[in-house]
Amino acid sequence: MRPGELGAGDRVRTVGYALGQQLSMLPGTLLGPRRRSSNTVWAIVDVPDSRLCRDALEEARECLSEPMLLHSQRCWQYASAFAAVDDVCPDPEALYVSCLLHDIALGGEPDIAVGCFALIGADRAEKFVRRYEGDDRTAQIVHEAIARHMDTARPEGPEAALLNDAAYLDVSGRRIRELDPHCIDVIESRYTRESFAADFACRMKIESRMRPRSTAATLWRAGMYPAIKVNPLERMVTSSK
Repeated sequence: MRPGELGAGDRVRTVGYALGQQLSMLPGTLLGPRRRSSNTVWAIVDVPDSRLCRDALEEARECLSEPMLLHSQRCWQYASAFAAVDDVCPDPEALYVSCLLHDIALGGEPDIAVGCFALIGADRAEKFVRRYEGDDRTAQIVHEAIARHMDTARPEGPEAALLNDAAYLDVSGRRIRELDPHCIDVIESRYTRESFAADFACRMKIESRMRPRSTAATLWRAGMYPAIKVNPLERMVTSSK
């Protein structure tokens, strides 16, 4: 079995956990964002001012389609919002790079040695950080966060947990009622999600065929597409047209 692949038992457990998550998300799916607080003000979170972060944005622009790039930028904003909600202090550079590059291998070329796009992307991102920064700690954090961002169970470590939360929110709406609607409005207005659902779904279909034992493929077969379609964030796009 290749690194990143799940055994039969793990695939069954992943499906069960995913279905449980979908049930627990039902209130947020039905109700959408919570009621706006009149006292809440949210501003776009600035990108850390470093060469590494500037280079990461250029790398993401070269590797990602426009909808996937905007998804990655939303993940940075949502991860920052969840950091405030959870009162944690992640490494801002490592978190930003992880958010920008977490999907660089999604729907990419086959890899005979690795069976999961998240792990392939984690390896590529780690090499990117070491090439441009030479920082072992940042490289290790980025690798762990990207490798674990598809996990159904929330991973350890602030950067990995926040990227996991942000990606699941943007794709399926998990934890949506923990953020103030003004925060969501600001982020969605700046980094629009036009065509994201279709683009992401297309790439996940490719993953399910190319790497059928991966977490991504298992989640796709477990009903990820309906979860994407009923994401309250996607409904906000539809209602605004």
